[in-house]
Amino acid sequence: MNIILDAIQLSETDLSEYSVYHSSAQELYSPTAPAKPVALYGWRDRWWLYNSASQQVNLNYWLFESPDDAQTAADNGRVRLSAQSISKIGGLESIYQPVPEDESELGDIVWQAGANWLFVHGSVVVLVAEVGGKVPVETTLAIAKKIKDKLKATQ
Repeated sequence: MNIILDAIQLSETDLSEYSVYHSSAQELYSPTAPAKPVALYGWRDRWWLYNSASQQVNLNYWLFESPDDAQTAADNGRVRLSAQSISKIGGLESIYQPVPEDESELGDIVWQAGANWLFVHGSVVVLVAEVGGKVPVETTLAIAKKIKDKLKATQ
């Protein structure tokens, strides 16, 4: 799958129902940086929903050379995406926990941490993360599905 960021990146038009304000954008390293696999390209867009800084979402996109690299980076990188962890038998684990694909309908592999969604679709890793606990899970999931729809359209 040869994808360019512009083909999958959400725009103000895509998010118009949320009255968004694009507050910032920046290039990102791989979620596993500095360890391998390294993303070919990473990008983050920060949006304010309803023109309010109190309702922010970060849309993170990482493009990898192969689906295997994307899956490895997402799985290994999820511990770096949040300082929070959960207790499990045998120790602590990332707060990003696996979600059955049929429950979220997002991608090949999906993890969830509250209202945050991390998923792999082919050779792309996407993180939809809310900031501040003010954005409901239904909203972040709907936004993640918009990205998934763009990913599917590139196939």
